[in-house]
Amino acid sequence: MRVVRTVLAALVAALLVVGVLSVSATAGSSPKRIIDEEPPRDHQVSYNAFKLKGTVSEPQLDGTLLPYANQQVKILKKKCGTCKWKTVKKVKTNDSGVFKTRIFAPETGRWKWRSKVDHSNAYGNTKGNIWTLYFR
Repeated sequence: MRVVRTVLAALVAALLVVGVLSVSATAGSSPKRIIDEEPPRDHQVSYNAFKLKGTVSEPQLDGTLLPYANQQVKILKKKCGTCKWKTVKKVKTNDSGVFKTRIFAPETGRWKWRSKVDHSNAYGNTKGNIWTLYFR
């Protein structure tokens, strides 16, 4: 009876390992959108506000890029390296796939910012560059 249980446990473990490997292989195979951003530190619009401007495009199979038009882009922020990202704003792209918004720097400390486009239409989650804003 012990031999049967051992063999059955080994088969179940093998099936679980194969299932995990196949799921992880398909999860990362979704194509990503392309997010091009201008560094906000170069575009200060007021005392603690900076302009973030970026373009989101979708690569096609034939090698062309289509704009991610009239869709939502999330602006995320976190206060420390170990903190979780929090959605601060949701902005829409225009017909050319361009989004613009203001992001703010704290009076003390540092905030990290990033843009994100959620998965849809066979594209995976896409995250932009991380920007750190602070005053000296």
